[in-house]
Amino acid sequence: MQEQINMITTLAPCGMNCELCHSFQNKKKNCPGCRRRSTNCVITRCDKRKLYCFECSQYPCRRLRQLDERYRTHYNMSMIENLEFIKEYGENAFLQQQQEKFQCPGCGKLQTVHYEGCIYCKQQKREKLHPLHPKI
Repeated sequence: MQEQINMITTLAPCGMNCELCHSFQNKKKNCPGCRRRSTNCVITRCDKRKLYCFECSQYPCRRLRQLDERYRTHYNMSMIENLEFIKEYGENAFLQQQQEKFQCPGCGKLQTVHYEGCIYCKQQKREKLHPLHPKI
């Protein structure tokens, strides 16, 4: 059963968990996340102003499909799968799943999706990421 969607501020409308973004984790030039700042991102500037892209009648739009393809190709992450998971299981279950999936086995901190290794303890390679499968 899905929990009520209540907008956790580290979840972007496109399905990105900002806590996994290198810019969010960067200590020198920290980004507060997509919902907390004005951004140049075409998704957060979308005139539909939906909490999540899946709420839109045009979902998935061309922009989201392009972003999804880029992240699937370069980072082994699908924004559309993320959104479908949030839609079906809720935000808290998604964040719990992301914590389990991206937690560094070396130091326990969240790894960024943009690099294969941990930026904190320099553990070289995270295990091959698996598709979203709930442990509910």
